[in-house]
Amino acid sequence: MKKSIQAEFSNNNTYFYFGTLISVLTVLPQFIFSPNQTHTLFLAITLILLIFIPKFSKILFSVFIIFVNLSNILIGHIALHWGYTLADITPRIEVAFLSPIYETREYIAHYIDYRDYALTFFSVFVMFLLFKFIRHFTHSYRIFRIIGLGVFVLILLGVSFYINPIKEFEPFSVPCEVCSVMDDKNKIDQILSEREKYVHQIKIPNASKKNQFYDKIIIVMGESVNKNHMSIYGYGLSTTPFLTALQKSKKLYVFNAIAPTNQTRYSIPIDLTEANVHSYENRYLHSCSILTNFEANDYETYWISNQGRVGKNDSSISSMASEANTTFFANLNYLEAKTDEVLLEYLNKLQPNNKKEVYFLHLMGSHSDYINRYKKESALFQDAKNIVEEYDNSVYYSDYILRQIFERFKHEKLLLIYISDHGENINLENNGHGFLPPYKDEYMVPFVIYSNVKNPRLDEIYRDNKKGYFNLENFNYTVQYVSGISNHKNLSYSHKVMAVEPSNIYDFDKLDFFN
Repeated sequence: MKKSIQAEFSNNNTYFYFGTLISVLTVLPQFIFSPNQTHTLFLAITLILLIFIPKFSKILFSVFIIFVNLSNILIGHIALHWGYTLADITPRIEVAFLSPIYETREYIAHYIDYRDYALTFFSVFVMFLLFKFIRHFTHSYRIFRIIGLGVFVLILLGVSFYINPIKEFEPFSVPCEVCSVMDDKNKIDQILSEREKYVHQIKIPNASKKNQFYDKIIIVMGESVNKNHMSIYGYGLSTTPFLTALQKSKKLYVFNAIAPTNQTRYSIPIDLTEANVHSYENRYLHSCSILTNFEANDYETYWISNQGRVGKNDSSISSMASEANTTFFANLNYLEAKTDEVLLEYLNKLQPNNKKEVYFLHLMGSHSDYINRYKKESALFQDAKNIVEEYDNSVYYSDYILRQIFERFKHEKLLLIYISDHGENINLENNGHGFLPPYKDEYMVPFVIYSNVKNPRLDEIYRDNKKGYFNLENFNYTVQYVSGISNHKNLSYSHKVMAVEPSNIYDFDKLDFFN
């Protein structure tokens, strides 16, 4: 038997070595990107399986090699651009499914670079070697064919006894993750539909009218704004001339705050409902947003957005928007993103009135691709030479939008609030948000409040802010307290932030800066 095995191996050594080479090259990128020892051990077992498969089945070998190489392109892209600490790309798949077409197109244009091309070329090269292997190499294994099949089955059974590799370990879990996202999306649709019914049944007690200072309340929610690129927060370039000028009136309060998370689909719901970093889903689904709180206190409510509306109930943000008396989404066709000036056009169509009103304006702000977020004639750098200048132009343009909003409402009893859903990592080499592990820059957001009415509550929370930075997870309470529809300010000084999805909690103070 031993001599027969040695003879078979000797007669098929070229076949063996070529198949082994293809197996090693296939798993190599996964080894490079592997985030932990457990995953690396699983990849080692996968390599052994790949080496044994061609001894008894070229077809099965081909399926495995093609699948893993295609997975390498996807997983490698995520690892290279966003970090791969958990061997779980499910949150990235969710983002892809929820992104409108214009965002996907801009993402591909901006984030697919030479590294992705190199990895794709490498994977295609490995599959070319596979083609050569299938086409030109044969074997005469007999005993080794049985041994190979036996080893394959034993290892597969052994691994399955401890884990389910199809569901728990990438790359083999990727198809299940896609199916899981699709299934979860259907479940979320149902849950959010139930949330809508829950919100309509909530009875909000009216607050005392004596503390309600304002006739018009404007809450402007920026996108991907890093306050360290705002001159009002000490940036060296004049990117916020309007806010800086407004500060001289002594009616503008500039706060030190952090965003609760680095993803829009979680940050806006946390900002506007009772959800927080440690309890997202349950508290979000069983609480109304502050739109309902304002409506219960006799305010007409508006949700005006320059971001796409996925559906009435199938996204957490759209679910909150449906609580408004009036909703407007500028990007209903999902094919292109307009500049935020489109929101001004909508506002100008509304007739001035004496009603108490609250407006929630959701900007496109500084979402990548930055060059598409501003008009050249309203830019700080007319001919931006790099990505940082393009980003600064987007911040400068948002300041211009704030000026136009202010001019429309400045003669009213006005409360104007500006925050951002999350920050942004930005330098000449790389940019974006949603990294894992995250960086401080992704949470460093503006929080400014203008009031042309004397409001002792504003002075009070401004003094409170000197004790430590606010976490905007309790932004909804702060707005209700400052506006006078609630007497509970409930500030949060928590250092805990969410990264990518609710299961990833970090201490902001322990994070590194991107630069």
